[in-house]
Amino acid sequence: MTSKNLLEHRSHHRLQLHIHLNGGLRIGHPRFLVAIMVVSISLFVVSCTRTTVPLLPTNTAATEIPQANPTPFVISTFEPSGVYAVVGIPEEDVLYLRNPAGITGSIVEELAYDVRGITATGNVANLGSSIWMEIQTPDGSRGWVNSLNMTEDVSQEQFCQDARALMVLDHSLRSIQTQDGDLLSQIVNPRRGLIIRHDWWNPEVIVPADSVSGIFDDRSEMEWGLMSGGDFKIQGSFQEIILPLLEDTILNSPVVVCGEVPSGTTSRPALWPPEYTSLNYFAIHRPAPEGGNAFDWRTWAFAFEYIDEQPYLTLIIHFRGDV
Repeated sequence: MTSKNLLEHRSHHRLQLHIHLNGGLRIGHPRFLVAIMVVSISLFVVSCTRTTVPLLPTNTAATEIPQANPTPFVISTFEPSGVYAVVGIPEEDVLYLRNPAGITGSIVEELAYDVRGITATGNVANLGSSIWMEIQTPDGSRGWVNSLNMTEDVSQEQFCQDARALMVLDHSLRSIQTQDGDLLSQIVNPRRGLIIRHDWWNPEVIVPADSVSGIFDDRSEMEWGLMSGGDFKIQGSFQEIILPLLEDTILNSPVVVCGEVPSGTTSRPALWPPEYTSLNYFAIHRPAPEGGNAFDWRTWAFAFEYIDEQPYLTLIIHFRGDV
């Protein structure tokens, strides 16, 4: 079933911003979400510092639209800089530090999923389709890891105060609102593409960076995981499965929070996946309706990765009431 386009004939209505009682940002829609970023308005985001961040104007450009094909991404270039953290390693697993580079290298040390403060030496090795980087751990150990398991280390406080990250969030919401794949492709992680999780317990679906611009038009059926508590597979296109869930959140006066996952009544807690501990995120939360089903709340987290100190949208994860 193709979702109904909720965005037609609504582009002339003005965005209203209201501070929610819990300190988050309430996005009010007379009929339609137009844009978060307005030059004369400041966006208040819940963070450890509760900072006020100035909003910025945006600029977009059209590109040719390829067809989406969610296959694993491949890094084409990589230039390490700054301080790094481990990413993409489940809590129960470890990342092997090896010497020399490659999966056949001797294990120097085991790194946990949440190790931060890692220094890049600047040395890289191209091994087939993968790129390995030499690092030094906080305890002084030196060796090689796959660059896909390293991400630039940015604190939550720095992220929540970064006006550029808010601009990327604005681009993200606006691209969904208008189904503009060209706009989305400009702010998606150029190395990882866009990672999507229908629910936090479901596996990743990866849309390569060069296919993101066609995501709203592609009708290819994909598997998004399983419904909670059963073996029912979630199958369909992004347009059929993911977009309606995003619209249900964005178009219903959500609250924007930085670094936390707002939730409601649920049989199991809404947990941030440990493998993304080093990624910062904004959460867009639509509470359950007053007097309605307490389980009918929804949150989408938009996670970011910094590349050469610039923030890019990397991951969106869906959280909802689980009965």
